[in-house]
Amino acid sequence: MMKQLTGLGATALLAAAMIVGAAAPASANTTSTTHSNTINDAIPVTCDGPGWTAFWGTGNMVTHLTVNNAGDSWFTTTQEGTVTLTTMWGGSSGTWMGHVQEWFGSEDNNKSSVQHATFNFQGVNVSDSSKTLAMHAAFTMTTNANGTLVVNNQTVSCG
Repeated sequence: MMKQLTGLGATALLAAAMIVGAAAPASANTTSTTHSNTINDAIPVTCDGPGWTAFWGTGNMVTHLTVNNAGDSWFTTTQEGTVTLTTMWGGSSGTWMGHVQEWFGSEDNNKSSVQHATFNFQGVNVSDSSKTLAMHAAFTMTTNANGTLVVNNQTVSCG
């Protein structure tokens, strides 16, 4: 089943906050990399209509942030591991255990920007192991120098 992704996940919001803070011209190029064994995020999609999907668990997370002298910035985060995933929509919820892979990137150059992400989960329902969930979400959004959204590709599929 295909649903439209209605916005950015918490990772995207974190990246946007970091980029806004980093948008002022820096005195020198800055690069940082962060590693973590704790992974978590929330994305504003579910397989069953409007709602949220959140996960938390352990695995590997790496984030990179680069800001150049002009204030242009590039941010990526990659995480994968074993998680508990909860979907919440219309007063209902479901909880799943399984493996997640998520990648997010944001490139902000002068007045244009590109944000893109992929999310994959495969797992079983914690209360009924005969039920499985395979979820894939992806988006790409590009804004030109006039602030106009020129690319907005968003999909969610579940099985």
